[in-house]
Amino acid sequence: MDKRLEFKYKLHERYAVQAYDNADVWAGNLTVDLDGIRYDTVMARAFLMPDRAVEARVRAELFVADIDLATCRTGDVEARLWTDVNDRGFVDERGEFRTGTGFYVSMRMIVDGVGQPVLSGNNLVFESDVIQIDQTGVFHYTVEFSADDKALSDASKAWISVNDIALNRDGVIAISPEQVRHCLSITEVCVRKVGARLDADGQFVSGTFCDVTSRLGEMQTDVVYLLPFFEPGLGDLHTGQDVRKGTLGSVYAVRDFYRIDPTLVTPPEKVDILSLVSDGLIVDLDLQTLLHERQLSRLRKVDDFNNFRTFKELIDWVGRDTLIQLIGRAELRALTRRAHALGKQVIFDLVLMQTSRDCPLIEQYPDWYVIDEHGQPKIHQIAWLVYSDVALLDLAFNRPLQNYLSGIAPFWMRTCDLDGVRIDASQTVDRPFLKQIKNRINTVKSDAIVLGETLCELSEAVDIPVDMIYALLVDFHRDAEYGNQYADFLERTSGTFAPRTVAMAYFENHDSPRATKIWRERYHSRVLALLRNIQCSLINATAGTAHYVNLAYALEWGSEWGEEARTDFEASTLLHPEWVEQEPHSQLVAAYEALRQFVRQRPELQTGHVYFHRNIDSEDRVFAYTRYTRHSGLLVAHNLDARFVREVVCPIHLLSDVLLLRIDRVPAYDTYQFLKSQDAERCAIALTDEGVSMKLQPLQSVVIALKFQS
Repeated sequence: MDKRLEFKYKLHERYAVQAYDNADVWAGNLTVDLDGIRYDTVMARAFLMPDRAVEARVRAELFVADIDLATCRTGDVEARLWTDVNDRGFVDERGEFRTGTGFYVSMRMIVDGVGQPVLSGNNLVFESDVIQIDQTGVFHYTVEFSADDKALSDASKAWISVNDIALNRDGVIAISPEQVRHCLSITEVCVRKVGARLDADGQFVSGTFCDVTSRLGEMQTDVVYLLPFFEPGLGDLHTGQDVRKGTLGSVYAVRDFYRIDPTLVTPPEKVDILSLVSDGLIVDLDLQTLLHERQLSRLRKVDDFNNFRTFKELIDWVGRDTLIQLIGRAELRALTRRAHALGKQVIFDLVLMQTSRDCPLIEQYPDWYVIDEHGQPKIHQIAWLVYSDVALLDLAFNRPLQNYLSGIAPFWMRTCDLDGVRIDASQTVDRPFLKQIKNRINTVKSDAIVLGETLCELSEAVDIPVDMIYALLVDFHRDAEYGNQYADFLERTSGTFAPRTVAMAYFENHDSPRATKIWRERYHSRVLALLRNIQCSLINATAGTAHYVNLAYALEWGSEWGEEARTDFEASTLLHPEWVEQEPHSQLVAAYEALRQFVRQRPELQTGHVYFHRNIDSEDRVFAYTRYTRHSGLLVAHNLDARFVREVVCPIHLLSDVLLLRIDRVPAYDTYQFLKSQDAERCAIALTDEGVSMKLQPLQSVVIALKFQS
């Protein structure tokens, strides 16, 4: 029988869709090659450079029993690739998001020089033409086969998807802006805690956007990540009860995603509105979106503010609440403007799982919520954690709700020039919705940063289509005491995620107690606690690998001076930024200033491999590794012991493909340079036949520059 007829019978006639006998017909093993790195369908990652596109090529395999596949010829069976690469979707005239339709790309059977198939085991292999990806975003691909008699150009030609033949999934490609590859450092900031104080009556007075703006120059990271700044809710619509958490209520109990928390805004009486207008911080769009028609009759453009003779006349016309929103947007714009002038970016927390229990959406769209046995919006609960102040959204595949939520980030990015988002609890969100969020964000700003919270098991986070995930190191750092603990975890992380994943790494955040306080109590020493603090950030900045999972270090505001009070945004507690000027905290601040400059200057941290030097200390109290490229490297060693000096030798000769030429005897970075007792010895570094020898003081970390022979 003619082979094409055999393929036609097996592919199109013998089996129903998704009812194939895979011992007889099977298809799968989809992979995509992105700039020379091959990925399976779960997740593929690449960075889009400003001057060139990412090149992609897809492969798939096909097996059909009782056909001599080794003697097949091109044309016996055909394949094509479907993908929505470069098509982020769009928002239609009704404000609804529509996914892209995608397009088809031709594929060919891989054959040798004489036209015979190059089999993979017993399978035919098909490869697509090269696809040029020139847009950031999240895209999919799959493959279809055909063996009917119609021409490829015939729209009625029969095609069968690999997903309908066997158990497969569409491939996922996440394209991130090139800046993500540089592992940008991040500071998490709760606005209400920056500049907070107690008034004369002992009442808590919230910090404001202006307070954050005034301190941006002190934040020694590349990105400022703002916890939710939306208007919070405090009560329950149905019971009328005050259900707030703590004395202040949670910033994650959002009442209105399109209004700013008034407590974060300077009171109108203290603001020069005309100065905000002249500085371009209040714009015509604010008036169009915040004022109703009657108000617009007198205040349609920002120049019309000049028509009001007194502040009272203005506030009587606009209303205090609306004026606060106008000022809030202006002050948030001023924050991002100042950050950009300092070379920083500003992202914000996007809350997706819940609203406050007094959110108007509860009455407007009751089908957007999970309902409990009493017919009320269900309280959000994760394991033993009960969030009694919020109502759980029925988010999964709820298209109207997802359309509403995915519009929040684009609105604030357009309105206040923000640079991206952190997605709260991203691992709990269905992946098509995460794709929609990232693509809508990248449509507004192609180089935006989309950070996904992944405080979960590693296996639950491998397919999250964002630019950066979490490295899950918060509690790990607090209690880790042995080098192999770190090496094992980081190697397991690299073995779990797709190559070129970037993971943000904390040692504390707003959900955890301050690690520095725990360490001070454990070590009975403030200086040792601060040494452990900077040690953990140095690990976070240097212990990844660009070829698998690279790390970007992150701080909670206060980490840089060794804060011991929890951010605890629900409570009226104060942090201690005045410690910045006090020793030994000021020494820690200097260490962080130097760390940021050091990380920026070392290409090994963006492009290099990592090699863990295991078991160099008999008690495993030293964590050491080399980050290296072909030409240079950084030997990083951390004494995890808070009591004893450790002498170790790191065998650099074990690194593959490099030959050590020289070492710098003075560390490129040494935590004891900033925080040390007067009688502490300097780190002794020597090159021996066995490797690089060094003596490390308790909780000391050093980085030694290496030069390799070209």
